[in-house]
Parts: sequence; C-alpha cells; structure tokens
Amino acid sequence: MKEHPVVVAVRRTGVLNPWVWVFGITMALQVFRGSMFDTVIFGLCTGAIWLSAAGVLDHTLGERPRPSRYAIIALVLVVTITLGIFPRHGVVHGSILIALLAISLWLLWYKDRGPKEKADPRMARSKNIWKVFCLAVTAWEFGANILGQLNNSLTTHPTISVLIDPLLDTQLGQAGFVALWLFIGVGLLGLWERK
Repeated sequence: MKEHPVVVAVRRTGVLNPWVWVFGITMALQVFRGSMFDTVIFGLCTGAIWLSAAGVLDHTLGERPRPSRYAIIALVLVVTITLGIFPRHGVVHGSILIALLAISLWLLWYKDRGPKEKADPRMARSKNIWKVFCLAVTAWEFGANILGQLNNSLTTHPTISVLIDPLLDTQLGQAGFVALWLFIGVGLLGLWERK
C-alpha cells in the first residue's frame, strides 16, 4: 500500500524517528529539573539525531569503527581507575564523561549497511523483555524526578541514582559501578563483535 504524500513528507523531516522523541522528552525533563548542563547535552543530542533522521548528516557518516579489544579494555581500565579516584560531580568527572560521549558517538554513528537479519523467535522475545524492562525503569526514573521536584524532596520518591548513592560514596563501590557501566556500554555498542 502506497503511503500518503503528506506522511512521506513528514517522515523525511525525521520527526517520526522514535529516538528524536526519546531524547527530546529527556531534554524537556532536564529543563523541568533546572539542570542546565544536562539540558545542553540532551539538546545537542536531540538536534543531532533529528538532523541525522532527516538525512542532513548522511554525508558525514563513515564506516563502522572496529577498535581492538586491547584498546577497549585499556580505556575501560583507565576510566574506571580515574573515575574511582576522583570525587564525583567534579571537573575531572565531567570532562571524562564528555570525552566518553564523543567516543560513543564515533563508535555508534556510522553508515547503515543493507537489511538486517530477522531475529529468531527467541531473540525477538528477549528484545521485547528488554524493551519492557527499559520502559519500566524509564517510567520510574521520570516519575521519581517529576514527583521529587514537585515535593522538593529526593527521598520521598527516590530516583535510581539516589538509591545507589551510598554504594557510590566509597571509592571501591564507585570504581566497581563505573566498570560495570562501561562493560554494559561495550556490550550495547556491540564492540566485541568481529563480523
């Protein structure tokens, strides 16, 4: 069935891309929270994703980068040790997180190559379970943020970050969390794949 020309035109603007909405809504939450730094980060990401979805940035995309596993492990170790040593919410942490954002964008923003393999039923079920889990965590985080702002209280409706703060108050807990966070990121970016 042929799509209506208006739908085609709207699709070309990139506004129907779900990631534009995910980042845009998250940016709006940062505005509501009054977090200027997070608003700028999510605002820039929203704009970049929107431009990419509209095809404006296609000419800037390169081939998929394939960093060596040794480089990945070295980076994880250096970042884990550095973020484990320095106090949270400082200049060093902020600088490293911005650098990791730039590296992540380089690793995941590449030319799409052809059709994807169709997931088998087991993989499709697994994806759906993860989607439901991610939506539930997102709803909790957004709800807790909004209710916390309205109550002017961090503990009445705690966010995940408030719940894990006691763990992150120790250097060992902080380093362990960073290592886990980075290895989850490595897995999500598919950096171990060698196809």
